[in-house]
Amino acid sequence: MSFPPPPPGFMPPPPPGMTSPPSIGASGSKMPPEVLAQKSMKWVQMQKKRYGEKRKAGYVDMGKQDLPPEHVRKIIKDHGDMSNRKFRNDKRVHLGALKYVPHAVMKLLENIPYPWEQVREVPVLYHITGAITFVNEIPRVIEPVYHAQWSTMWLAMRREKRDRRHFKRMRFPPFDDEEPPLDYGDNVLDVEPLEAIQLELDEEEDSAMVDWFYDPKPLIDTPHVNGPSYRYWSLSLPIMANLYRLGRTLLSDQPDKNATYLFDKNAFFTAKALNMAIPGGPKFEPLYRDMDNFDEDWNEFNDINKVIIRQQIRTEYKVAFPHLYNSLPRSVRISPYHYAKNVYIRTDDPDLPAFYFDPLINPISLRGSTPKNMPLVSHEDSIFGPNGADNDEFELPDEIDPFLQDKDLENDLTADGIALWWAPEPYSRRSGRMRRAQDIPLVKNWYLEHCPPNQPVKVRVSYQKLLKCYVLNELHTRPEKAMTKKNLFRQLKATKFFQTTKLDWVEAGLQVCRQGYNMLNLLIHRKNLNYLHLDYNMNLKPVKTLTTKERKKSRFGNAFHLCREILRLTKLVVDAHVQFRLGNVDAFQLADALQYIFAHIGALTGMYRYKYKLMRQVRMTKDLKHLIYYRFNTGPVGKGPGNGFWAPGWRVWLFFMRGIVPLLERWLGNLLARQFEGRNSKGVAKTVTKQRVESHYDLELRAAVMHDILDMMPESIKQNKAKTILQHLSEAWRCWKANIPWKVPGMPTAIENIILRYIKSKADWWCSVAHYNRERIRRGATVDKAVVKKNLGRLTRLYLKAEQERQHGYLKDGPYISAEEAVAIYTATVHWLESRKFAPIPFP
Repeated sequence: MSFPPPPPGFMPPPPPGMTSPPSIGASGSKMPPEVLAQKSMKWVQMQKKRYGEKRKAGYVDMGKQDLPPEHVRKIIKDHGDMSNRKFRNDKRVHLGALKYVPHAVMKLLENIPYPWEQVREVPVLYHITGAITFVNEIPRVIEPVYHAQWSTMWLAMRREKRDRRHFKRMRFPPFDDEEPPLDYGDNVLDVEPLEAIQLELDEEEDSAMVDWFYDPKPLIDTPHVNGPSYRYWSLSLPIMANLYRLGRTLLSDQPDKNATYLFDKNAFFTAKALNMAIPGGPKFEPLYRDMDNFDEDWNEFNDINKVIIRQQIRTEYKVAFPHLYNSLPRSVRISPYHYAKNVYIRTDDPDLPAFYFDPLINPISLRGSTPKNMPLVSHEDSIFGPNGADNDEFELPDEIDPFLQDKDLENDLTADGIALWWAPEPYSRRSGRMRRAQDIPLVKNWYLEHCPPNQPVKVRVSYQKLLKCYVLNELHTRPEKAMTKKNLFRQLKATKFFQTTKLDWVEAGLQVCRQGYNMLNLLIHRKNLNYLHLDYNMNLKPVKTLTTKERKKSRFGNAFHLCREILRLTKLVVDAHVQFRLGNVDAFQLADALQYIFAHIGALTGMYRYKYKLMRQVRMTKDLKHLIYYRFNTGPVGKGPGNGFWAPGWRVWLFFMRGIVPLLERWLGNLLARQFEGRNSKGVAKTVTKQRVESHYDLELRAAVMHDILDMMPESIKQNKAKTILQHLSEAWRCWKANIPWKVPGMPTAIENIILRYIKSKADWWCSVAHYNRERIRRGATVDKAVVKKNLGRLTRLYLKAEQERQHGYLKDGPYISAEEAVAIYTATVHWLESRKFAPIPFP
């Protein structure tokens, strides 16, 4: 029998047969008060937890903290040249890091300090054994600020070159071949660097930007930038006006778009499609190869009686109106005939009013164009009647004012605002995203205009070649594919082997040079080439005259040498900076040296020997050099060293590095895999490639025949006969190919039959392969050249066999002529002889 539950606070009654429990006090609770208090506290805590927000317990990972730079400095200094026994276990790591050296060099060159920076601090990611150091930063800049900074560099360098009588260029290479890379901590760390190049700004005129213009990351802690991630910028009108005033040095003077008529993108595309060259523009290979119709027949379109050419049809006409002046215009682009005339005139005088009638805009006088006897009536009078004719009926009330009469017509920024309205890129925006420094072209607009007159031929050619490059790039740009962003450094940083810190750029550069040198040296010693010496400027020299065997052994592939030459370039750039930091050269000489390095890589390094495609970059930097020198060295600035405008050439080599890094990584990866694992050809059967298909079939066939024959023969005579039979086999095959009867006297019939069966199957296969390949060649499939030649030989052979057979048959079975044909031939001959009055000559 079940009891209902008791009301709250009451004990249940005892089960039947039991006495009631003894009562403890009046409260009915069995706990002492202190336990109760403890429990109630616990209860309150639990309820708090239940309704509070959930927080994960445990420690919070703040990411890797930067270590002090002394840590990596000590590691690099200890490892020195890696020859110490202590580091024999690190050698493998160091050598394995060779794969990533091109990447490290690319990031190092990408973050090179600008001429207005004395010292540049960069975040780096380094391996804990000191095997490799990556500069872990993308140099993002505010485009108008960056442009204006380089503009001031241009001005400062020109002034310096004008005022300095004898500008001395640095010598290359800056350090001797046998001088090890300097230790940063001992030599560079405590030396105060010389002044960087900075144009003196006016405290009042340039007040909007004088405080931050040459900062490492301008405006980073102001509202003009989104914050330390440095992604977006938005500048005020005074700042933009000030930047534009400084940046105009590098910009075009033509605000009017009509100046580029027939010298713009569409015109170049049209000229390329029509296979013409606009004067001063680029020339291309013909786009359509069927244009050579100079020998076509006369038709009604080019009939000599109908075509009347009164004046020569110039290239410009054909490009401007392609459908009118060309017979077959394909892939042409029509550009606008005329844009609205831009009458804004740039003034350099800040004191002129904003709305100033410039004398350049001359009013057109009517004096010459009107007849002498015309009455002088103004334009208004001729429309509204003579002055004062009807002003007595209507007058404006006194209280009427013109609109906006109480507003000023202009303020201090009006002229600047109008100037910015007509300003070209990058001053045409007031806000935008940061761009990578290497993506900003500084001199592109120079060669998009006509080459200045009276320039030497080489400069005109350089303008054309740069234009050609521009046109091809514009033609072949495709929208970028969406890809998942891969970040190598983030993955490396997540491992326990890499640490981060902040270093001076020069120190990071010295570390990369030292690491690269160590890796190349380890590779040389790993191959036991003690007679090759790698000096500190990355030249590989033999120690003695090498024997042929040594020369063969010491051949390295292009991957090794290209990597060596890239490190040589890096060493040149870093050493130039080291010389500057030691106080041996000043900032102008450093900039000049960098410009010289980037423009003369073909002379200073031998990179082109191992990747000839980079002659493109060599030629392009040469064209940029002509473009810049002939602008820089004008007026009071003469020829000679002293031009330190290195950004355009630097961009070219950075983009080259970006393209070569994946290639080099793959090549060096293969090289290292071969070093560590050996060639994997040992002990592995060769795969059947196209080249080996035929011999494979042949071998299998021969094996089958041998198997058959050896099965027939008794054990005792197998061994010594096998070779003889194989010789008979090949002899029989040669006879078949040469069409000679093959008969060996005294050969057992069974074996002879097997051999003949073998020859037959091989011949069938041989013929079918020949015909199959011929079919592929005829179809135009890609066929190996050797295969094509072989095929021709086979078909010739088959043709000769067939012809020989035909002739044998003809000799054996006689001329294939029926009786009727023979009679017809005979009678025809007789009739013909009769008609010729033929008399047989009686022979004695």
